Amino acid sequence: MTIEKHAAGRPFTIGVNYYNTTSYTCTIELSGPTTHTITVAPGTSGSYGPITPGQYTVGIYTTGPGTYNYHLDGGGSTPTFINNANGHGAVYTINAQNNLTVGITN
Repeated sequence: MTIEKHAAGRPFTIGVNYYNTTSYTCTIELSGPTTHTITVAPGTSGSYGPITPGQYTVGIYTTGPGTYNYHLDGGGSTPTFINNANGHGAVYTINAQNNLTVGITN
């Protein structure tokens, strides 16, 4: 019997795709195994990563006036909506094991 040793591969990582179809800048805050803040200009999209899979709190915020639709694809909780002096938004919790898509629309 031959025993072979294999080097461990790269750690498993995922990414975050994001979009903002509004006329105002929004902020996406990730808090978990990877902590990062993404500022998303109006009418843009992009991606960030890699992030480490695990339990996250994801906040989506804007200071723009009006009502917005917040989106987190990849599972997660029903959002808690925030409205304070710093703006308004939605906060989700999620056990992220796959790529996330985060967005804000009118």
